[in-house]
Amino acid sequence: RRLKFSPVLDVRGERVSDALDIVMHYIDDAIMLDVGSVRIIHGKGTGALREELQKYLKTIPGIASVKDEHIQFGGSGVTIVEFE
Repeated sequence: RRLKFSPVLDVRGERVSDALDIVMHYIDDAIMLDVGSVRIIHGKGTGALREELQKYLKTIPGIASVKDEHIQFGGSGVTIVEFE
């Protein structure tokens, strides 16, 4: 699994429910593999996907922080997840 795991996940263009399902499995793998942090690319669009993903991520035990990427690396179109 570690060989297939990427520290970046791209869910641009996905519906919110589908993206949440993808992210849920991805975060489970990241926690199991003891990854320090990951980037989730969701794009800017209307902001609905970003909002729902970040709301969900903040409820997961083992996640230390959820924040937008620095503006020069994608800003609000990318979420950085750091694990405890």
